[in-house]
Amino acid sequence: MNHKRLRIDFDHTLARTIRYPMMVKVTPLNRLIHAYVRYKKRHGWTIILDTLREGFALLIAKRFCYMYDIPIDYYNENTVESVAEWGENPRKIACEQSLDDTQIGFIGWLLRRFA
Repeated sequence: MNHKRLRIDFDHTLARTIRYPMMVKVTPLNRLIHAYVRYKKRHGWTIILDTLREGFALLIAKRFCYMYDIPIDYYNENTVESVAEWGENPRKIACEQSLDDTQIGFIGWLLRRFA
């Protein structure tokens, strides 16, 4: 596989969710993550939004990403290459890197602490 994949969560990672699914705000830390995602995309990474949102709530997340120029290649699905490698319905989104507000580590701690 040639492309590296970044899996990113939406709620409390790309945006601070105040009242699900509509009310979100953007903090300086969220803007830093937006810049990081754009950086990865410029360097050839495939970006996958992996969120529990579906239906109307997912449409809100897609619109948010469009408005804030966050380049998303796939929404809640594996890449074509991953499906070819792992089968039609793998249980996890395959990726080399994952960003989520609940992760252990410095970024996850910052997101929980200051977002």
